[in-house]
Amino acid sequence: MRRIIPVFVLLLGLSAQAAQTPLAENDFTVEINKQTVTLGQNWDRNLLAALGKQISEDFVGEVPFGDENYKFYRHIFAGFDIYSANIDWQQRGKSIDSYVIGQITLHSPTLHTARGVTPGDAKQSVIEHYGAGETANSDGEEWIMYSLKRKNIAFDVTGGKVNVINISTDND
Repeated sequence: MRRIIPVFVLLLGLSAQAAQTPLAENDFTVEINKQTVTLGQNWDRNLLAALGKQISEDFVGEVPFGDENYKFYRHIFAGFDIYSANIDWQQRGKSIDSYVIGQITLHSPTLHTARGVTPGDAKQSVIEHYGAGETANSDGEEWIMYSLKRKNIAFDVTGGKVNVINISTDND
C-alpha cells in the first residue's frame, strides 16, 4: 500500500532544509528606498542622499577593534539607522576620513533582511529562515545571533517577535 504524505509535511521538511542554509555575504545586504545597502560598503554623500531624509546624526565614539580604535557615527532615518565608521582605513589604503557602513539597524516592518525577515515577525520566522543560531539574554532582552567571518546579524526577539535587526561588523 502506498503511503500519502500531506503537502504541508513536505513543505515543513523543505522549510527545515532552508533553515540550515549557512550565512552568505548577501545576508549582510538590505534594500532601503530602492538602494542596496551592504555592510562594509563605502559611505558617502551620494548614498546618504539616496537613503532619504536623515533625521539626525551623532558621534557614537571610538570603538576598539583589536589593537585599533575606529570612529563611529550614527545616522538616524525613519525606520532604520546606519552606523558609518573608518574601520580598517589603513588596510583599505584610504585616508583616516574614509568611512564604510559598520552597522545597519532595522526598526520598521517595511524593511527586511535578505531572507525576508522583518521587524514585527514572529521569533519562529527567524528560526525558520536562519536556523537556531546562538541565543543570549541580557537586560531583559532576548537575542538570536548568527555570524560569518567578521560579520554578524542579530535579532531582538524579546516577547516572541522581532523588535530590531542589527547587521554589524564584529570588533573582535
